[in-house]
Amino acid sequence: MGILGQLRSVPPLISGRLSFACIKHPPVGVRQSSSSYPCPDVNIPRPQLDWDWISHPDNHQKISENIKLRKSKASIDKVTDIYKEIYLNTDIHDMKSETARDAIKDELLSAGLALPNMCADRVLAMGDSPTLVYEKPFTNPEFKVRKFEDIARILSGARMSNLTLMSGERTYYLTGPLAELEQALIQWTVDQLVKAGFSLLSVPDLLHPAIISACGMTVEGDRTQVYQLDPCYGQVALSGTAEMALGGYLAGKTLTREQLPGLMCAVSRCYRAETGRLGEEKGLYRVHQFTKVEMFCVTAGQEEESSSALAMVHQLERDLFTKLGLSFRVLDMCADELGDPAKEKFDIEAWLPGREMWGEISSCSNCTDFQTRRLGVRAEDGTFCHTVNGTACAVPRMLIAICEQMQTKNGSVVIPEVLRTYMRGKEVMEPKPRKLRPNFVFINSANFLNKSK
Repeated sequence: MGILGQLRSVPPLISGRLSFACIKHPPVGVRQSSSSYPCPDVNIPRPQLDWDWISHPDNHQKISENIKLRKSKASIDKVTDIYKEIYLNTDIHDMKSETARDAIKDELLSAGLALPNMCADRVLAMGDSPTLVYEKPFTNPEFKVRKFEDIARILSGARMSNLTLMSGERTYYLTGPLAELEQALIQWTVDQLVKAGFSLLSVPDLLHPAIISACGMTVEGDRTQVYQLDPCYGQVALSGTAEMALGGYLAGKTLTREQLPGLMCAVSRCYRAETGRLGEEKGLYRVHQFTKVEMFCVTAGQEEESSSALAMVHQLERDLFTKLGLSFRVLDMCADELGDPAKEKFDIEAWLPGREMWGEISSCSNCTDFQTRRLGVRAEDGTFCHTVNGTACAVPRMLIAICEQMQTKNGSVVIPEVLRTYMRGKEVMEPKPRKLRPNFVFINSANFLNKSK
C-alpha cells in the first residue's frame, strides 16, 4: 500500500473551527457577506531544531560562512548569545519571571528558525557562481526567429496586454491552440509521473501562512512573494507552489518504514507577487499566476536517502525535457541561489532563441530535514524525515520554450511528438489567415469615441 492509502486514517490537519471573535464587522454602508468566515487554527508541532549541533562551538564558523555565502540576514552570534543566556547562565535565567523566560525562549526559536539550511560541502566550495553540469545546444534555423509574443499573436493563442482593468499586470489569457497545448503538457506530464511511481493528489490553493512559512517561504515583510487574504477571512494565504500543500499534508505525521520513500505529485495554480526586469522577462515569462506540475518526495532521515531521491527527481526532469525535444542546460546552483530550505539545488534552463537567453524551466532541491523539523514529520524511529521537491512542468515557460524552439518560418509551431496524442493527433499548430485573426481595438481614452468622429 502506498503512502496515501496508509495515511487515510490519520485525522485531518486543519480544523476550521468557527470563532466569532475573529470576524471583523464591516463599516456602515459596506455590504456584508451572508456567510461568516472562520479563523482556522493550524495544529502542527512546535518546531524542533537541532540545538546540540547549532550550539556546538566547532560548528560556529561553518554556520557563519554558510550564512554569508547565502546572503542571509540570520545571525549565528545572536542564536549563540541567547542560547548561552538560557542554558549556560542558568542562575540569571531562573531568576526571571515565567513570562520573561518564555519570551526569551521564543526569541531563541525565532532566531534559530531564521538560519538557512547548511549547504552541501561542494556548494560551500563553489563560491558565487553556479557550475554547468550539462548542456544540449540549440541550432538556430536559417530564418529569423520570432519571440513567443509574436508567435502567440500569429496563432491567436494568447492575450497578454491591455488586461489592467480586468486582472492587472503580469496576467494573461491562453486561447485556442496554446490553451490546448497547456492541457496537453499537464496531462502528459502527470501520466509520466504516475508511470514513474508517483501518487497524484489534488491539493488546496488556500493555505495557512504557518504551513507556507514552515516550508521555507517568507510570508511577512515588504519583499514577500506570498499573497495573503484580508484578515477578516482568517489566516489564509495563496499557495506559491504545490510543494507547500504537499508538505502540509504530511505535517505532524509519523511515517512507517513501509511508507518511505513517499512519492507524490500534484497539479496546482501557483500565485506569486513576482517582480522582475521589464525587458526579456515581460509577457508570459514572469507572471503572478500559473499552473505547475510538482513532484514531492519524503524519505528516511539519512542524507544518502534524500540524495538518492534528488538524483531520481533530477533525472526524471531531464528525461521529460528530452522527450519533448527541448534544448536545455543543467546548473548546479551556488549558495546564494538556494533559498533557505535547500541543501543543494539543480536548475534546468531552456534556450529561448526569440529572447536570446537561457530561461529557467525547472529546478529540484534537497531540503533534508529543514521542512520536516518545522512541520513535525518523523519516521517511526523518531528521526526527522527528509524532503525533496522538483518541478515537472511549469506551464508558461514550457509554452515559451516549445514555441520558440519549434517554430517554423511562417509562425507555425511543430507539436512535440509525445504531446500529439493529447492534442487530437495534430502535428502542427498553424496560424490563422490574417483576416480570421482577432483584431481588438483597445480604448485607452475617455475621449476615444469623440476623436473618431
